[in-house]
Amino acid sequence: MKKLIILLAMALCISANAQDEALRLITENPDRAANNMHSYEFNPIVDTKAPKGFKPFYISHYGRHGSRYEQNSTFARAALSGFAYLDSLDMLTETGKALYADVKAVVDAHVGMEGSLTPRGAKEHQMLAQRMVKRFPEVFKNKNRWEVNSFSSTNFRCIVSMCNFTNALNEESPRQEFTYTSAERFMRYINPSLNIPRPGVPPPPPPSAEQLARYRSSSSSSSAPAPFAPSPGIPGYDFTRFLTPLFKDLDAALSVLGNPEPFVKACYTAGGLCQVIDFMGIDIYRKYFVPEELVYFWYSGNDSIYRMWGGSVENGDVIRYAIRPLMMDFIEKADAAMQPDSHRTADLRFGHDTSVLPLFALMGVDDPQNRVFPYQTAHEMGWYAFFQIPMATNCQMIFYQNNKGEVLTKVLYNEKEILIPGVEPVSGPYYRWEDLKAHFIKLCDEAAAPWRRAGIFN
Repeated sequence: MKKLIILLAMALCISANAQDEALRLITENPDRAANNMHSYEFNPIVDTKAPKGFKPFYISHYGRHGSRYEQNSTFARAALSGFAYLDSLDMLTETGKALYADVKAVVDAHVGMEGSLTPRGAKEHQMLAQRMVKRFPEVFKNKNRWEVNSFSSTNFRCIVSMCNFTNALNEESPRQEFTYTSAERFMRYINPSLNIPRPGVPPPPPPSAEQLARYRSSSSSSSAPAPFAPSPGIPGYDFTRFLTPLFKDLDAALSVLGNPEPFVKACYTAGGLCQVIDFMGIDIYRKYFVPEELVYFWYSGNDSIYRMWGGSVENGDVIRYAIRPLMMDFIEKADAAMQPDSHRTADLRFGHDTSVLPLFALMGVDDPQNRVFPYQTAHEMGWYAFFQIPMATNCQMIFYQNNKGEVLTKVLYNEKEILIPGVEPVSGPYYRWEDLKAHFIKLCDEAAAPWRRAGIFN
């Protein structure tokens, strides 16, 4: 019993420390509260020296598209409808009118640009390419290698990310010859489906005719907006501090809004997008929110991302199973690049967070401490989406060779060296390729085993 009490106390201590750390990190940079919409952060890196005689000769890469517009322009509907109605009643203060204008400006910037790459997203990929060439110059100066193959998701923001990355790489290393590919055939590994039935769990039934009829009826609304109605429910947080400066009479405003949480959350969502359209000079997070309010909205989104694409207890088995084709593509292309007649400098892939985070989950490194835990504890365990899967998240495998033809590999997560659990490095983050390859194949086989047994293997 004493041991159990000690373990529980330690768990509570870790949880409290992690939550304090999240508050500290978001106070340090409020943009981090945007979770996977957070723009890429880069800090200076010092490489561990490779073992004597080994020089880099080939790079295999997967990168998430850069910072993008939200995929729809309705993300702030609850805020805009509330602001418009309260403004018509002359209930907004000057601060309220300013926030209304800021939210509206962020929404207006998205109209006609939904899901597209932003200028900041383009810059992120340009800088990634520039750093890659400067960090591993031997790869791009090898007189026997000049081919760079680039594969992209069919999604336009990924194609534009690929163009920005390769254009910048070409400026740094003009001798390279580039090929570009984007087609449905390659989506099986660039962006594999994560919607996979679990062994022993039947897939959900298709919607009934009645359900479809109700959906179509509710979707075909007239052009006139519905009357503003108070939101039902009780807020999970006291938003008095946030709301008071916005309204001339808070109680009167709340009688209109009802539960203010949808209204405030819509403002929070708009605020998270300010960083990806930084050219507009709007900053909702720093001007209107305090860190504690941002953390309140951040943590549920953070945990949801870990559940959907990370190695969580609840969904990690599906994630690891689904992403095997991407891992095998890394292996196959690396083996091809090592053939004596290969002229390949790099294989570049451009896709989505829904692939690169699962890839790290399959490797067992999607959590900094290589742990697996229930998704609702992610924020308590120090798993932070703003570090694990920001815009332009990338996986790079750097291959080194000596005069004997021996090959070592190191793996970079967002350009940082990492260790791979379950396989012994030769030195620091450097692994024998054959050892790492065998380990990755084993991970793929283990991930597929339950589906094989259930006859769902593909």
